[in-house]
Amino acid sequence: MRSDQAEAVQLVHRAVQARREAVARRVAKGLIQSYVGPDHKIMNMESFYSALVQALKVARMRGEDDAGDVLTLT
Repeated sequence: MRSDQAEAVQLVHRAVQARREAVARRVAKGLIQSYVGPDHKIMNMESFYSALVQALKVARMRGEDDAGDVLTLT
């Protein structure tokens, strides 16, 4: 692969990763605002939020991998 093609691939990859991060952060914030109330005891909200974002990103990637596997089976 030529260097300009490799750079283009890296740019696309970074853009996809940035979009996944933004979506995961938005979903995590919505979940926390919707389901975590004053009666819930979360000691470190920042850590909880970060862990939720990470879990959402992993679940999304696994879902995309599974969808790709399903599509190739047909």
